[in-house]
Amino acid sequence: MHPDARLAPGVRVEPGAVVEADVEIGEGSEVLAGTVIYDGSTIGARCRLGPYAVIGGLPMDSHFEGEPSLVVIEDGVSLRDFVTVNRATGEGARTTVGAGSLLMSYAHVSHNTQVGRGCVLTTAVQLGGHSEIGDHAVLGSNALIHQFCRVGEYAMFGAASASNKDVLPFTMARGNPARHYRLNRVGLGRHGIDGERYRVLEQAVRALRHHDRARLDELALDSPDVRRLVAFVDASKRGIARFVGGG
Repeated sequence: MHPDARLAPGVRVEPGAVVEADVEIGEGSEVLAGTVIYDGSTIGARCRLGPYAVIGGLPMDSHFEGEPSLVVIEDGVSLRDFVTVNRATGEGARTTVGAGSLLMSYAHVSHNTQVGRGCVLTTAVQLGGHSEIGDHAVLGSNALIHQFCRVGEYAMFGAASASNKDVLPFTMARGNPARHYRLNRVGLGRHGIDGERYRVLEQAVRALRHHDRARLDELALDSPDVRRLVAFVDASKRGIARFVGGG
């Protein structure tokens, strides 16, 4: 461990770990055996890293020219065995993993990617550069997300699925190429999105499937959830993954 690394009280660094000089680690975090934390990395409080995780490695990007950039791991994040989180391309740019997220073994977070709060990336999920994963999304084992694509909040993206389009918030999608199936009923229920709130989202997804923008905008008048769904669609640059059966 470099003597200039900034460690808060209660940080534990196990034998064989490497912590470079320009690293900050929050109170109570654990750096397990074989984990490497490179310059430009900020680790929040109560994180558990490794064993053999690599944080802040150089971006695998031909546009990178050695400029100083960042990785930010927020509070309460768990990065399990052999997880890799690369720093960003672009001076001062950052790759972020949000508070309370769990990244299971061999997951990879590419440069400039933003992973939201409370996300679960199961074993061997691979996120392309500049991708965005919304809060509380769950990605199944071996899922692949193309660069610049987004997975919306509370979405469930199936195991061994791949997408080069955006996946809607609140929904379930799977396959290669991925297709939307329906709302993520179980995941939404776990977060208290049920009853009338759920039924309005069902109507909104039906309107999206049938390209009924007038109905979608009508629902958005009284529903913050639908407004977030509309904002996600309107901000899409890669396009939205299609629905099973068309639409």
